[in-house]
Amino acid sequence: MKPLLVRTCVGLLLLLITLPLQAQGRKDLEKKRASLDKQIKTTTALIEQAKKEQRVTQEQLQLLESQIQAREQLIHTMNSELHRVEQRITEDVDLVASLENDLVRLKEEYGRMLLFAYRNRSAYDRMSYLFASTSFQQAYKRSRYLAQIAEQRTRQAALISETRATIDQRLSDLQAQRTEKSQLVNQQQAERQRLNKDRNGQQSALSGLKKEEGRLRETQKKQENQRRDLDAAIRKAIEAELKPKTSAGNKPGASGKLDLTLTPEAKELNADFEKNKGKLPWPVEKGVITSRFGKQPHPVLPGIVIENNGIDITTEKNATVRALFRGEVSSVIVIPGAGKAVILSHGVYRTVYSNLREVSVEKGQKAETKAGLGTVLAGDNGSVVHVELWKITADGLVKVDPGPWLFR
Repeated sequence: MKPLLVRTCVGLLLLLITLPLQAQGRKDLEKKRASLDKQIKTTTALIEQAKKEQRVTQEQLQLLESQIQAREQLIHTMNSELHRVEQRITEDVDLVASLENDLVRLKEEYGRMLLFAYRNRSAYDRMSYLFASTSFQQAYKRSRYLAQIAEQRTRQAALISETRATIDQRLSDLQAQRTEKSQLVNQQQAERQRLNKDRNGQQSALSGLKKEEGRLRETQKKQENQRRDLDAAIRKAIEAELKPKTSAGNKPGASGKLDLTLTPEAKELNADFEKNKGKLPWPVEKGVITSRFGKQPHPVLPGIVIENNGIDITTEKNATVRALFRGEVSSVIVIPGAGKAVILSHGVYRTVYSNLREVSVEKGQKAETKAGLGTVLAGDNGSVVHVELWKITADGLVKVDPGPWLFR
């Protein structure tokens, strides 16, 4: 096969290989953009709900912050999509130019083949060519040569047709990509305008809340006390359900160790829970994380640091709080002034769902994944469900960030 024929075939083959990879990259970006769009719609609805109450709250400010972050991620994703489209346009322009050049050469070669065929068009010329051989072996080689020329001419014609079709398809794709690029640019400009509007709304809300610093400091102290009460109640409830280890000559509990002995069923449940990290469903059907795990500055009050043992998810009024994973209700806790909490057991893990107005389960009851546990409590800062994840180790209880465990 001639070098040009080989190069053209390799080019077409590479094109067929890269197309699925490009499609996969596009699908990933589109999936991420769809997820961000969904999050923004949910946040927008919750912000509008807060506005209807005609009072600026700390939760509303955090919703606006979440909205801004989501829009910034969305704009970044759109930038990636634009870069991908521009890269594909550049690649396709280069590819079309290369294929056009190949097509010219293929046609020139095909013309030479046709000229040769014309000069040797009669059976007499063919036979003369063969009989002019000096030996039978040479005659055989000449016969094979003529057959190969005919085969190559057929392949050349097919390759010309295929190359032309590929060029036409890529030109059509180019037009579609340029249209997509134009739409993305328009959408991105619209998102930037919405982002500026969100930032203005955030500044307005922040200015309003700063005027209520006294009330916010009282609320902060109250919430801090509630967090301490919840932490103590969770520890007490988990430790109460575990049998402490004993050592020779000591009374139960003298070693300070917790019994990690699991039944075969609990071991399987524990393994399944760990396998599903990053895949657990959200505890509410619609919601936005407005406060994450760990230490973080207060959104309004300077110098105040909030230590969150879990995550806070702002949701709709009267939303049903659901189990992250199947398990057994190990405790139902009442926190004075902060509603109720449910603890689910998943082997050595415990998921905690607090700030509930009503609870629909009881201790010892089995709960499947997404099973309703209760209804979220509506407070001054809106409807916020607080979720924590604890792990039992031989040395004690460890708080784990539940954020990475949830499906994204």
